[in-house]
Amino acid sequence: MKRIPRKASLVLACLAVPLGAAAAFADGQAVVLRGARVLTMDDAKPEAQAIALVDGKIAAVGSDADVEPFLKGAKVYDLPAGALVLPGFQDDHNHLIWSATQAEDISLTDVADSAGLRAAIEPAMAKLPKDAWLRGGGWSVAVYKEPSAKALDEITGDRPAYFDDVDGHSGWANSAALKLAGIDANTKDPEGGRIERDAEGNPTGMLRENAMSLVSGLLPNYPDEQVDAGLAKGQAEAMSFGITAIIDPSAEEWMLKGYQRADAADKLKLRVEAAVKIDAEEGAAGVGRVLKLKNEYASPHLEVTSIKLFVDGVIETGTAALLEAYVGSNSAGDPLFTPEQLNGIAVAADKAGLQLHSHAIGDRAVRMALNAYEAAEKANGKRDSRHQITHLELVDPADISRFKPLAVVANIQALWAYPDTYIVDLTQPKIGPKRSEWLYPFGALKQAGATIVGSSDWSVSSMNPLEAIQTGVTRQDIADPTGKVLTPQHRLDVMDMLRAYTVNGAYAAFDEAESGTLTVGKRADVVVLDRDVTKIPATEISGGKVLVTLIDGEPVYEGEGVEGK
Repeated sequence: MKRIPRKASLVLACLAVPLGAAAAFADGQAVVLRGARVLTMDDAKPEAQAIALVDGKIAAVGSDADVEPFLKGAKVYDLPAGALVLPGFQDDHNHLIWSATQAEDISLTDVADSAGLRAAIEPAMAKLPKDAWLRGGGWSVAVYKEPSAKALDEITGDRPAYFDDVDGHSGWANSAALKLAGIDANTKDPEGGRIERDAEGNPTGMLRENAMSLVSGLLPNYPDEQVDAGLAKGQAEAMSFGITAIIDPSAEEWMLKGYQRADAADKLKLRVEAAVKIDAEEGAAGVGRVLKLKNEYASPHLEVTSIKLFVDGVIETGTAALLEAYVGSNSAGDPLFTPEQLNGIAVAADKAGLQLHSHAIGDRAVRMALNAYEAAEKANGKRDSRHQITHLELVDPADISRFKPLAVVANIQALWAYPDTYIVDLTQPKIGPKRSEWLYPFGALKQAGATIVGSSDWSVSSMNPLEAIQTGVTRQDIADPTGKVLTPQHRLDVMDMLRAYTVNGAYAAFDEAESGTLTVGKRADVVVLDRDVTKIPATEISGGKVLVTLIDGEPVYEGEGVEGK
């Protein structure tokens, strides 16, 4: 599959790639995989020649002789030499149902000018009822340089239109949408948000962070049919990449309903752990709401486990919270919580036994999250909380050593860690060379003993774990393997990245007793790659293909030309 740029939404374009249909599989049928190296990720028995799966569990891991008792009546995969069998990949930050549902809307991915904007919007206008909102996402500040309400107005007229940007931290509204939201020159910025304005103080159509909800809150609910269709496509995409479990890091109730609806129909194969957002305004009172959702939306493949906290925004728009001011500015960006608000939520959530999943891009935001987790530990006593901080774009060196003693999980998107346009043109100039040496400091976190887990933040970037694994190792653009390297001192090795997507991913989800390693008795979630990514040049990892994905011992994806017999 063509690599998707780091910050460009897939908008399910990759779903047009034909997926090999898994051959017929009978319930209760054993599966045997042999002929390839089995990398178990289990230190007690790191490698094997074959594996047998029975009744959704791993029944044998060892030699060909060890799996022979399971061959009769089994579905047998005689794998090609050089293939690699691994535990199923776990993507611990994936907006699956939201991104997949939105993919049915208008896509502004790669739209760079007014002509492209018109070409993207006009076909949808012709198909939708005249009173329907025009909605979608995928535009990027790195591609479309000057989004404005006026640019949309010239195409949409008086029909309301609203589009999220690719990373979900800015919204683009036309004048009709601003009017419906009551946004004008006299509207004050909401707490934790910013309405961009022109020289006369009039809103430009750009809404940052919490200001986005002024318009997005007016959007109609998605119909169930669109949600269900999107989830089916998104799940198929995930399984084609060997993903068997995800953490959905910001699930609204309509998303939980969609997952649960699919699970009730036996259509949800992935295991989904969900975090629910609490903002500063709701505060610690939101913990009760999350606990209610946890009880209401529990099903075999779905569980609400966490609270999502957006501590700050993003560096490229100046909304990430930094310890020192942006270069050439008096502003260091404002966090979306006060320390007291953040600490209060953390203490209440931790006391209730919920995990915390904090978005923190800037070094001040990372420190605030660490401080909040420390406050929870002091208030409630030390427990096995496994609170997470995700993104970790800029971390102050003084805070690296705090992750291990606080047992904070570092949830990384390794595919972002290379010198692309976002880094070179929009990030490094804003923070300067000294701080830029601490961009995505995964190697330093590893050396300090932090538990590192892998994720995609789909659809912000490609869902393919092999692309993230390669970039985590090389810190280079996959499309230019001889090009510049971003902070090479923070590279990880291949096994670090494989652990991040398997055993560590399971640990972050409190699922290590059931998944993450190929160990007898654990759940039969398995991926087979066409190449051994530990024995090839790192620049060839992303070219790998998934041959087979199994969940609960059931083949849910088979690549072209692959068939068990």
